[in-house]
Amino acid sequence: MKIEWNTTDPAKAIVILSRTQLETEYPDLLKRTMLIVDDHKFGFSKVMNYQNELSGTFVIPKKSRPIQDHLSFGFILYGDTLYFIKDKGDIEGLIKSFMDQYDATMNSPFEFLLRFMNYMIQEDVYYLEDYNAKLEEIEEALYDGHSLGLERVIMIARKDMNVLGSYYLQLTAIGESLQQIIIPFNNADESAMLSLFLSRCSQLLNLVENVKDNTSQIWNLRQTQLSDKQNKISTLLTVITTLFLPLTLMTGWYGMNFPNMPLLHNKYGYLMIVCLALVVLTCEILFIRRRHWLNSDRTVSALQKKREDEDAVADFFSQDNNKPLNQ
Repeated sequence: MKIEWNTTDPAKAIVILSRTQLETEYPDLLKRTMLIVDDHKFGFSKVMNYQNELSGTFVIPKKSRPIQDHLSFGFILYGDTLYFIKDKGDIEGLIKSFMDQYDATMNSPFEFLLRFMNYMIQEDVYYLEDYNAKLEEIEEALYDGHSLGLERVIMIARKDMNVLGSYYLQLTAIGESLQQIIIPFNNADESAMLSLFLSRCSQLLNLVENVKDNTSQIWNLRQTQLSDKQNKISTLLTVITTLFLPLTLMTGWYGMNFPNMPLLHNKYGYLMIVCLALVVLTCEILFIRRRHWLNSDRTVSALQKKREDEDAVADFFSQDNNKPLNQ
């Protein structure tokens, strides 16, 4: 990258310093920008145009774990110098990577800032698409019955998308604010770069919403499976209760203390009652199996169900796409 706007002293074109160095070496600049008003770390991305000096902060979620870690820094555009204020993370490495990748000539610090902002989010679309693909794998695993630990994964995914969605909204607000600043100068290149930045932010927001929709669908699928499992357990308990209800009636009946009860003094009475109980129990089991109350899919093996699923998918995608949807 070749810097053209400060050829007399290129070292002063891009300056990276800590908050302490900024407060010590440039106290007047700090007062003009109002960038740091307390000792707290930068909390969100924003831009300010105070006393005709452009400044702002960026808080970039780490792609490995957006909800746990981030890279944060501030910037001040003053004269022909663009100051970067370190806060958390390796901002030097990010700027060096950006400058090594681009071989274009930079004609102003504002152009540098706009190109750097586009560089910060240019790979995010691939990250979100990969994230979405992983969620689809989770959905398939959930459909196949592998649900161990998926609730926590879905919860983390939703939190990640909330953090990224807030981040891209903040970047959109920054882009719109910068758009108001450069409109009076009518710089075509800067306007094009800013339009590209806003377009990327909008695309990323849409992708985040798609991922959030997928997490909601997976969550609903998991809840449906849990509800179905609970219904099966309730059905099983109901069937067991139904099986033993006649037997309970019989034992309760013959537990009454009446002297003239049938079979009470018969030497085969106990055996006859046991046989009667077995007959009743057998009839109930046959009736329940015929009604498929224990499992409506019991006659369908896992292999057969898998083949039916594959056939249904093949039939669906082999349909004539030119047919109306209602046919």
